[in-house]
Amino acid sequence: MQNLSWLTSRPIAHRGFHDKDAGVLENTPSATQAAIDNNFSIEVDLQETKDGRVIVFHDQHLDRLTEGEGQVIDYDLADLRKLSLRGSTDHLWSLEEVLEQVNGKVPLVIEIKSLNLKAGQHEFIKTIGNTLSAYIGPVAIKSFDQHMLRCMKGVAPQIPRGAISMTSFGYDKLERLTEHERKHISWMLHMAGTDPHFVSYYVKDLPADGTSFLREFYGLPIMTWTVRSKEDRINAAKYADQIVFEGFNPDKDPI
Repeated sequence: MQNLSWLTSRPIAHRGFHDKDAGVLENTPSATQAAIDNNFSIEVDLQETKDGRVIVFHDQHLDRLTEGEGQVIDYDLADLRKLSLRGSTDHLWSLEEVLEQVNGKVPLVIEIKSLNLKAGQHEFIKTIGNTLSAYIGPVAIKSFDQHMLRCMKGVAPQIPRGAISMTSFGYDKLERLTEHERKHISWMLHMAGTDPHFVSYYVKDLPADGTSFLREFYGLPIMTWTVRSKEDRINAAKYADQIVFEGFNPDKDPI
């Protein structure tokens, strides 16, 4: 069994240690560097591009953070890199660039965003798995999509995998997921096949019987997202092993 103590050793900066008012946007080189400078673990999001490459970006749509329009999947990586970010001098960047910047200085937790395609995104996962297999630093992946977790288990079983779960789905997720898919996520019915090394759980849904059982009897670490308030931190301290945080500095703003 892998030693994953590094996964819970330091608070995890949600999409990097970002501050929009200071011009440091989420998932950018500046946000990642700020996390490194403060010795925080880093979470970033990955999306598939039209040409099957990997871009560091959270939203499926470009409108909120960039001067572009439409969906990420409609653009090649090279074209996405040309888009300006609103209120920032940073640029959109690739997985390889993130790994080069972090270079093992702090742990890296990567959320792989799913397009929920029936055919899956196997080549996309293979690309990520092969890239991460050559990386020397501590890194883990996580996803809501059980098919992505299964694929990563086959491509790169040595890379720690996390199952993201929650019970109170927002409208955006309700719209995109079938009832069957929601049950698999909230009840983690895929556990036997995906064999995750940890669980990433929504802080507002804690405590939960499933996470308590997995933590106590199987020793699976529980990270919880996204912690933004004192109430969240208190809840996380009771029921999770580490936080994915945003909007404050956990070292300077203790409970």
